[in-house]
Amino acid sequence: MLLRQTITRERHNLLTTTSARPNQRHYRDTTRSTAVRAATIINRLNSSSAAILRHKNAPLSSTVRAAAAVGSSCTSQLQQQQRYYGKQSYYKSHESINQTALMSAAAMTAAALASATANMTRNEESEDRLSKALKSTQFYYSTNHQRSQSTSSSSCHCQAIAKCEASSSSKQENDDNDNEDNNLPTYTMSQVSNYNGQLSPTNPHKRIWMSYGGFVYDVTEFIANHPGGSEKILMGAGGAIEPYWYLYRQHFASSLPLNLLSKMLIGKLHPSDQDRIDEQMENVTEQTPDPYEHEPERNSKLIVHGDTPMNAEVPRDVITERYLTPNELFYIRHHHPVPYLSEGELEEFRLEVDLTLMFPDALEKRKRAAEGGGGDDEDEEEMALPATTAVDIVRRETTDTTTSSTCSNSVVAKLSLEQIKSLPKVELVSTLQCSGNRRGGFNGLRQTSGTPWGQGAISTAKWSGARLIDVLMLAMEQVTSADDEGKNKLMGKNNNEGKGGLIETLHSLQALIDNHPELQHLRFESLDGMLASIDANKGLNPFGDVIVAYEMNGEDLPRDHGYPLRVIVPGYAAVRNVKWLKKLELAEEEAEGTWQRGLNYKILPPTVLDAKEVDLSVMPGLSEECVFSGITKVENLSHTHAPMMTMNTTSTALEEDIFDSSMSMAASFHQGGSRTTSPTPLTPGEIVLVKTSGWAYAGGGRNIVRVDVTGNNGKSWQTATITEGSNQPLRRAWAWVFWECEVPAIVCEDGVSVELACKGVDMAFNTQPESMGGMWNVRGLVNNSFYRVKHKVM
Repeated sequence: MLLRQTITRERHNLLTTTSARPNQRHYRDTTRSTAVRAATIINRLNSSSAAILRHKNAPLSSTVRAAAAVGSSCTSQLQQQQRYYGKQSYYKSHESINQTALMSAAAMTAAALASATANMTRNEESEDRLSKALKSTQFYYSTNHQRSQSTSSSSCHCQAIAKCEASSSSKQENDDNDNEDNNLPTYTMSQVSNYNGQLSPTNPHKRIWMSYGGFVYDVTEFIANHPGGSEKILMGAGGAIEPYWYLYRQHFASSLPLNLLSKMLIGKLHPSDQDRIDEQMENVTEQTPDPYEHEPERNSKLIVHGDTPMNAEVPRDVITERYLTPNELFYIRHHHPVPYLSEGELEEFRLEVDLTLMFPDALEKRKRAAEGGGGDDEDEEEMALPATTAVDIVRRETTDTTTSSTCSNSVVAKLSLEQIKSLPKVELVSTLQCSGNRRGGFNGLRQTSGTPWGQGAISTAKWSGARLIDVLMLAMEQVTSADDEGKNKLMGKNNNEGKGGLIETLHSLQALIDNHPELQHLRFESLDGMLASIDANKGLNPFGDVIVAYEMNGEDLPRDHGYPLRVIVPGYAAVRNVKWLKKLELAEEEAEGTWQRGLNYKILPPTVLDAKEVDLSVMPGLSEECVFSGITKVENLSHTHAPMMTMNTTSTALEEDIFDSSMSMAASFHQGGSRTTSPTPLTPGEIVLVKTSGWAYAGGGRNIVRVDVTGNNGKSWQTATITEGSNQPLRRAWAWVFWECEVPAIVCEDGVSVELACKGVDMAFNTQPESMGGMWNVRGLVNNSFYRVKHKVM
């Protein structure tokens, strides 16, 4: 009852936002507040939908079940729009009305689902609420269908609505009263808290339980497979995960989290405990700022997979429009809210450079302090300490992003932005690519975990900043300013004057290697708490071109891409190019944490579905990238009645992109301006000449030497012409190339389309595998199989 009353109140608040006039501060503030309240509705929608969809045997009508799909779709659209409408300085009244209509539909659907979830039974009240919710949803899509960013999402809505309407007309009762929910045991939160992964009389096997949406789950076997890392999921051990999902809203971006939870269900949470959790989540929105309230504005052309945190890729037809991707169209991959620095915080910002490894005495003291600070048992005990309320959890997670501390025995330099910018400025053109780029293709074989990227999680920019080596030298000068002998630890005996020259740098590096063989890694820490590292051979090599960047394409780094500092590690996976750089550290071992040592960026064998079957500690994380390529444009040229050729069109999986020349061939050719032909019918096996273009990239600085394209399933190949990027330095080719090629392609059995594939070849003559089947992995990383597309020519 409390939940329904609260949702009703929120719906009233949402509806009243349209009474304010545009362009007034009150209106803007009200809209922002609305977006914050909407986050609570998202939580309710998700948990209610989970309960409905999970219990397949409950005696619910298909109306109620289909409403879960409507609620899920409303949630997805609401997530994408609340950020936009909550952050713009100018609002159009008709957009506000459409926004409110969607929120109203979401709220009413949540109310209906909550009512149905309460007893898991059909009743007139739930049917009536659903009817109203569906009408609201229909109203939204009848007035706003043209503005929908996702046609497939709109289609999903319409199908769900149609199913609801069809089923609501039928009043046939379900006589199967075997309610799965009623057979589940009920646990109190006190009982759940006993199963926090720690050894105790009540938990002899160290099981880990959590609650969500009124249900209890045993997640013990899932911990190692959590895509966000075991450290993150363990924060919720023995408690409710609602506050964590409120922060890490990527859980709402797909149905995968709920599907995984459904397999771990063991019981129900006592209603009074769930009521307290609901009340706490209400307090979260009232007593804590929205962690995403300071998100930057984004370009509407980007394809958004999720906006809290923001994950957006470049549209296919935009990828190769320009060799340097405009800042506003550069793909975005975030794990957390974008850090926000006030003017005062920016003035006080200092990059920490931990050089303790270079000072044996200080290093020994730090090691002794760490060993005396407690062993594994104390660490485990700390993990078991629960936060008192959802508000406490949210405040802790949003105000304390520091994941490592500086020990008093450490030797740390602190450099201002002005000091870093005073170093010799270098420019570097480098391509960044998300390790999960083309993950969506993998999902066609078997579901993976992570954002279902197409080919657009890749972009290129000109980065400007200081060499990492110069930053380290400046830091060493700071901590040894009164000790000439100490300077030699990093700078070399013959390098007491000038810095930056090649000879001096090589002397310095040789001295460093000779004197400190334990230096194996360079660790990076971000303002948002992310930890990653690279090998010292890359970071300290003057030909590795690693820089600490403060500009992107001639402008200050945008907030989405690392302002005020980020490290650029050319040729490496983008996750190693840490944004919002806060700290550098010379280290013996790689960085701690899930992004370096956990499952996130490690590639398991295709047959391994459970991370517990392998030893992640001996598996390397992603560093250098391999060979990739993609097709971004295809245009028709001509077709001939050449000899027929057979083509197997069923043995290979296609990417999600399907190029559609839906207009007639004649219109297409006239538009091109150079060749025309009549739109005569095509015959399967006939040869059609098409012109295709795209990109190719190899990690590790390896130059792309060739791109091959086929239109007959690999029976013959055409060598593409590289149009841009071919003049990069040998073994320092940090950026992509663009290519184009005319390809004779065989018409498929459908008589209207052809299938194309491309593969890149680098200077080591590494190339892309033909099939993605041998590359599939549970995290969906590094899908560099042939890039395949189906192009409609009629």
